[in-house]
Amino acid sequence: MNTLERINLAILLATISYIIAIDNLLASVDQIEPEVRWFITFLTSVGIFRILIILVYWIIRRSDFLLGIYHGGRFLKGLWTYSYVAGGVRHVGVWRVAQDLSSISITGYGIDADGTTDSHFRSISQLFEHQGVDEIMFARTETDTGDEHFSKTTLYVDTLSRTSRTSGPTNMRAQSTLYGYEEGGVRHADIFLKRAAPGKSEAEVAQELCDELARSHTATVVPAAS
Repeated sequence: MNTLERINLAILLATISYIIAIDNLLASVDQIEPEVRWFITFLTSVGIFRILIILVYWIIRRSDFLLGIYHGGRFLKGLWTYSYVAGGVRHVGVWRVAQDLSSISITGYGIDADGTTDSHFRSISQLFEHQGVDEIMFARTETDTGDEHFSKTTLYVDTLSRTSRTSGPTNMRAQSTLYGYEEGGVRHADIFLKRAAPGKSEAEVAQELCDELARSHTATVVPAAS
């Protein structure tokens, strides 16, 4: 039984308890006919069940603490940074992950060393399981040309990297296969994703990536021969 099924079962048991309690209460009133008693019980129990569903789901969606408990090792909501090397060049960027009980969406952008965005992307599917791994589809737009292409990204979530029951994982590996545009069929096979430190703004996270990328470029410069 998964977490959602356990929540629904708890709500159902609470509703059944209400039905028993309200029926006993109404049965003690002699002026209420049995047919009326059951009609009142039915209508109010349906309303109670619906209200509990809406209330419990709303509370969980509004609380990262509860979402962390609900999703466990699959709690990905928040800011992530990514990096990979393609053609000898290191690429970095930011993922924004939005997540509730049953859906997830990812938007983000790549960053150059000077702080400008070289691409932006958005998920166009939900996270789905395929042969034991999690996959998601993206649409990506190149900033300078406006060209759009698509990719399928496979995520390898490091569930053991959680620091607590509510934190979710802090590291992921991924690989992406690109479709369309001039990169069709190209695979970025070793993408490393890291959850941004709690409390940091997106601007701070992006600036740290720019500084890191600038340092890595400086470190690879070969001094000119004298």
